[in-house]
Amino acid sequence: MTAAPLLPEIRVEEQAAPGRVREFFARDRLLTAYALADLDAADVERARWWTATRDDQVIAAALVVEALAFKPCFASGEAEALAAIFREGVRESRLVVSTPPAGRLAVESAYRFERVDRMHRMAVDVASFQPRVAHTITRLGPDELEDVVDLYGHASRTYFTPDRMAREIYFGIYAGTNLVSAAGTHVRSKRAGLAAVGNVLTRVAYRDRGMATSVTSAVTTAALEEHADVVLNVRQDNSPAIAVYERLGYRVHAPFIEGPAVRRSALDRIFGRMR
Repeated sequence: MTAAPLLPEIRVEEQAAPGRVREFFARDRLLTAYALADLDAADVERARWWTATRDDQVIAAALVVEALAFKPCFASGEAEALAAIFREGVRESRLVVSTPPAGRLAVESAYRFERVDRMHRMAVDVASFQPRVAHTITRLGPDELEDVVDLYGHASRTYFTPDRMAREIYFGIYAGTNLVSAAGTHVRSKRAGLAAVGNVLTRVAYRDRGMATSVTSAVTTAALEEHADVVLNVRQDNSPAIAVYERLGYRVHAPFIEGPAVRRSALDRIFGRMR
């Protein structure tokens, strides 16, 4: 009997040429929109990334945004190669990991999820978009920063900065002098032609009035003026939100999982699965 040939060795590399990791993520640009935006020239110094190659072909990659306190991480690729990245490359003690469902076991080879949210990546373009604005909408910028922090909570002050409000697209609805609903873009990439909508929030007393639809529609309209596609994330069990986004023309592109994860100790990595 002839032994099966061994596969070429997997090689993990940190900070490979940005073009190589960008090319890998661009294979599914809607799913990897956040990572592609973080690889833009203006933001590339905010991130670290790792690639895993076989025969000099990138078969997995992970990117961590170090500029944000909660250290978001996007990872995808072949399971064995992705596991090697998390074992040998990524060393953060705590991350918020997003990965396709098939990547979960690879992440768990070195990290323990504290919670796993099952998510959908939804997307829209000019051809499918159906705008719906039924309220008076205000563009939000640095001058409205205090109103934005008041809406999202004072813990958000480190996230919402004058630079962010000037850079991203935010719209809101006021009731008198109070900002009661808002939405905006998390990231944008002119190079990849993508924008990611999020932070959709309405004060409890003003919900069920269609405000979330109006502010999401306004942000999407503005984003599509500059980008070919707009994406957003939603929990798979959030049927009311999915219905809102579908009325705007968004469609589910792909599932993924997301959650906070802590790095396992060496012993835990060896024996954790036996418990």
